[in-house]
Amino acid sequence: MLRQGAPARDFADVEAMRAHYRAVRMRLWSPCAVQPSPGLIRTRMAEEARAERQQREAAERATAMQEDQMQVRALAAQVLTPEHLAREPRHIITRVAEAFGYTYADIVGPRQLVPLVRARWAAIAAVHAARPDLSISRLGRTFGGRDHTTIRHALAKVAADGVPQPPPRGEPA
Repeated sequence: MLRQGAPARDFADVEAMRAHYRAVRMRLWSPCAVQPSPGLIRTRMAEEARAERQQREAAERATAMQEDQMQVRALAAQVLTPEHLAREPRHIITRVAEAFGYTYADIVGPRQLVPLVRARWAAIAAVHAARPDLSISRLGRTFGGRDHTTIRHALAKVAADGVPQPPPRGEPA
């Protein structure tokens, strides 16, 4: 379809028309190097430098946070007695998880296998018994960010059915 106002091109013969369209196709489809403008190059370099600086700062923050956590743990180990450490929710959860044949990460993780859920209920009951000062919401955060209603349900199940017991040694959970 011709554009409005553009006259149609006349060709002497078929070969001239084919040569013309061959040249047009070559111009349209041939690769050409486009030089970026100097402003674009400066912008890209500035963006790359900013991204590198952000990565470096994030790595420094992570390293500083790890060092701070190590210092806090070292101070806590000096100050806290074994009785205090035994009442820490993380230690209680770890002990219950080991009794059931799981890890701490399994207990606070998202999986919902029946034996794992029973182990989680036992851990919730143990932490609640050892630390009645912790609120239900705080217990939920301790157990992987669970909602307080999940903790209430676990405590109700434990109250109704009793605390789940770990399987005998040698049997899988």
